[in-house]
This record gives sequence, C-alpha cells and structure tokens, in this order.
Amino acid sequence: MVVVVRRRFVGLNGLKGIALIAIVLYHCDQGALRGGFLGVDIFFTISGFLIFSSLLNHIDSGKGIGFKEYCLKRLRRIYPALILMVPVTVSLAWFINQDMLVGIKNQIVTAMLGCYNWYAIGSGDSYFSQMNPDMFRHLWFMSVLMQFYLLAPLLIYLLRKILVRWVPVAVLAGLALCSALSMGLQYHPGTDPTRVYFGSDTHAMGLWLGAMLAWLLMIIRRSNGRSEETAIMECARLVWRKIGPTAAFVALLILLWMMHHVEQGPVAFRGGIFAASLLSVVLVAGSVPFGSWMQDLLVFKPFDVVGRHSYGIYLWHWPLWLFTKAMFPQWGARHLGWMLLITFALTACCTAMSWKLVEQPVARGGFIAMIRPLPENGMWDAARCWITIVVVLSTCMMSGYAVTHAPQQTSVERVLSENARILKEQQKQQVRQESHADISRNEAPKPRKPLHTMPDGGQMVAFGDSVMLASSQGLQSVFPGITVDAETSRSMVKALGLVNQAKTQRGGLRQWVLVGLATNSTVADEQLNDLLNSVGPNHVLVLVNAHAPVSWVPGTNDALQRFADAHADNVVLVDWDTVISAHPDELAGDGIHPGMTNTLYAQAVKDAIANWIKRGH
Repeated sequence: MVVVVRRRFVGLNGLKGIALIAIVLYHCDQGALRGGFLGVDIFFTISGFLIFSSLLNHIDSGKGIGFKEYCLKRLRRIYPALILMVPVTVSLAWFINQDMLVGIKNQIVTAMLGCYNWYAIGSGDSYFSQMNPDMFRHLWFMSVLMQFYLLAPLLIYLLRKILVRWVPVAVLAGLALCSALSMGLQYHPGTDPTRVYFGSDTHAMGLWLGAMLAWLLMIIRRSNGRSEETAIMECARLVWRKIGPTAAFVALLILLWMMHHVEQGPVAFRGGIFAASLLSVVLVAGSVPFGSWMQDLLVFKPFDVVGRHSYGIYLWHWPLWLFTKAMFPQWGARHLGWMLLITFALTACCTAMSWKLVEQPVARGGFIAMIRPLPENGMWDAARCWITIVVVLSTCMMSGYAVTHAPQQTSVERVLSENARILKEQQKQQVRQESHADISRNEAPKPRKPLHTMPDGGQMVAFGDSVMLASSQGLQSVFPGITVDAETSRSMVKALGLVNQAKTQRGGLRQWVLVGLATNSTVADEQLNDLLNSVGPNHVLVLVNAHAPVSWVPGTNDALQRFADAHADNVVLVDWDTVISAHPDELAGDGIHPGMTNTLYAQAVKDAIANWIKRGH
C-alpha cells in the first residue's frame, strides 16, 4: 500500500519543500516574506489529504482502519525526532541564553502531549512577540496536527456509516467552512491574534479541505454501478487531466504572490488563510494525477530533499535561529544574511543527525532500534546506537538540570519590572507635588524664540516602549523632572492616544515630547503626520529610532529619518540605532534592551537635541 501511495502522489514532497522554505523565511525574516506563514496552510492541506488517503486506502484493502497500526506509525514518525531535539536544545540554551528556559517545563510537557497550542492560548503567550519568544513556540503546528491525527480515524469511521456517499464530502467541506468562519468572527483587529492562529478549531480549514479532497478522489476511483454518474465522473476526470496541471500552476503562482503581499491582519484572518487553503487543494489536485506536468516541476531535487526532511527541518530551525540571535546580538538586522546562513547550516547538520541517529532507524525497526542495532547494517549501526545513547542520556541529564534550575523571569523582564515599579512610584510622587504647587500649568509654555535652548526635565514628557522603560532611570538622571510613560510591547499605534491623553491632564502637554515607539512594529508616514499635528506647532517632537534584530527596523528607521528631514523645524531625530550599535556589550541577551543603569539612551537624546539647536533651531 505504501508503495502505491508514493507512486500516486509524486510531487507532494516538492510542495512540502516550497511551503517549508516560506515558513522558515517568515520565522527568521518576516520582511523577506511577509506572508510566509501561509506555508503552514499548504502543509495542513497536504497532511489532511495524506492522512485520509492512507486510512481510506487501508480500509479499501480490507484491513479496516487498523487503529493500533495507525497510531504506532504516527508515534514512530513524530516522537523520535522530538526525543532528540528537546533535550539537545534545552541543554544548549543553558549555556547560550538561560532566558530561553523561562517556562520551559510547561512547554516541554505540552509539546510532548500534543497540546502546546492550547497551553500557549491559555497562558497568554503571543506567537507574534519579538521579545524572548518561547523556544518551542513553533510546535503549536505539531500540536494541531497531532490532535487531527487522533480525530481522523474516528471521523472516518463515523462518516463511512453515512449511506449517501457524497455526504461525507459535504460534511468535510462544511467543517472547513466553519473553521474559517470561526477564525474570522473571533479575530478582532488591533488585538493579539494568537487565539485564532493557534486554535485547533479556528485554524483547521486546510486539514479538512485536504481530507475532503482525499474522500472525493476515493469516490471518483470507485464505480457504483450507476452508468450516468460513472459517465459524468469519467468526463470530469478527462477534463481535469487537461486543465488540472495548469490550474495547479496558477494556484501556485497566486500562493507565492500572497506570501509576498498578505500580512497577518484582517485580510489574512478574514478570508486570506481560507483562500490559501482552497488554492492548496487545487495545487494538490492538479499535481498528483498521473501524467501531470506539474510533477516535473515539483520533483526538482532541492524542493524534494527539503520536503522529504521537512519535519526535522521544521523542528530544529526555530531554536537554532534563537541561539544564533543570542550568540550574535550585535549583528542585528543589518547582518541578517549571515545569521540566516549560520542558522540554515546548523539546521541542515542537526536535521541530518536526527535522521541518521533516530528517525530512519525507528521507521525501519521500531523504537527499540534507537538502542539496538539492526542486523543488516553491521558495525556502523552499532556505533550509531552508542552515539545515540550517549547523546540522548547526556542531554537528558543536562536538560533535566536546566529545567529544574530554570529562571522564573528573563533578565530583561526583571529589569523592566523593577524599572516599572520605580517609575510608578516616581509618577505618584510627582502627582502629589503638582497637587500642592501654587503655579497653574493649564497652558504649555511656548518655545523660546528665536532659538531653543537645552530643555530641563520639567519641560519634557516621554512616551515609549520597553526600550525606554529599560532606560527610564538614565532619562531621569540626565533630565531630572522628566515625566516618563513607558510600557512593554507598545508600538507607534499608541502614540496619538498617549499625546491626546496628556493634553487633558493638569498642566497639559509639555513643550518637548519624546516618543520612542519604533521597536515593535513598522511606522507609517500617516501615523507620524497625525502625531505631529496633535503635538502642535508650539512643541518640539523628539523621535527615537529603533535597534532590534527584526526585519522591519531598517525600514522604520529610514521612515523616521525622512520624516525628521521633512519637518526639521520642530522634529528632532535621535539615532539610537547608531549609538547602541557602537556599544553592543551594553545590551541584554535579546539584543534589544540596554542595561537598567545605562545612560546611553538618555545621552543620545541630549546629544541629538544639542546638535539640533546648534543647527539654528
């Protein structure tokens, strides 16, 4: 049976390879392929198709579902690579960056049990966070698949009880549509979409559509004795043989276009992902028939190799990417190519190791083959077993120690929590002092003319993200009396609301408005124009650019520079990226946040204002 399936479905490894390349590029450099996450939906569609095809073929052979054999095959495919990857990466994290071990115990347990996606949803972890992401965050995908693997045999058993043979196709299509509707209805723009992206209910349309295609092909292969229906299906088969490959090629082109242009937002969650799943069905349906010229494209060797080892590549690439960023925090986004090259090389090596040490032997001889040589392989297999035993045992012991002694918070989180506490106390004290002040500040002071002078802290208000929060003590040291309002995970979207809120408070908006909100997202010209209009002509807007190892930072910094140049009379740009790039040792392990007592950020602000004043403003 296995031989037949592999022969029928030539080219699916190539499709897996294309999808996996998109996923890896998206994970490592979202700017290179903004819609690379759609590769997941191609994978889901292929997986649903293959699982249902395998089960239906097994039933048609007269062996029934064979639940025990089915489960054993799935276990042999999934767990050997996990048993190796998890302890190895946890052990490495202890030596490279212990911040990656925060919450690691729950990650390991839920990933092994196939429910990590629901754990992440319940614990509030964000798939889209750039700060200290979970080391096994990518295993949400495997959890959804594992849950589908458990449900598939039961669903097939129930559907086969339905006498009308087209009804199961309609049921599976209905499940896909319900999943897509659930995703669209539960998604709310401006909020974290992790729930709809991780949910097994909301992100299963590709699996159900793939299953629907498998059931449809089973019906077409069979003859029910009705000459009219048989003639219609034969005609449809002949037509699809002619147009199917072209339709598949067009679907592939559309998917590639979507990967370049569709971002994770309303378009994706309110139809884009479902559309990608439908296109994936067309792509599979037009590629698998005998004689399809699409197979010649998809058996291209690099795609085929990547697809054949897609599982191992997927498991290893994300933690290795995090290790690379941790080891070279000073490289940032400007040396992203080298970081990608190192990650790809390490991923290839680890995937090959996993395949040779555990995956291939277990597939051939069961789990016992991990520690007992296969007779036909001779001395090499005995050496392979000893290497496996040494690697797994040593890393399991090391990872056990690492899990036991894992920190409760990352170093950055500890610093930010302490700074937030100090900042809140200072703000309360400042409010008390202002309440006893005799001088009313209902109107903000106007800029001195003809030239500005270096402001003191009492003339400044600062709105920022976690980078400013980490630098808040330095700002208060350099600018005594400055009001700092900084929180983690803020972006430029919040700036306008913060400024408008400050206008309603006692004393109004101070003359110098410092905004450092460029780290967590792209910055649009419209946002900056609205912000400047709200600040008003009698104030000075001081913008701080970003330094972070994420893809959008160079483009964001360029946008800030253009805006500052175009509004030089009342906009100052602080080039934090250049300043901190000269002192990478002052950054935390995430390559983003400066140390708690660091004054580089505040000094960069002061120097930028001084230079702006010297230029005659």
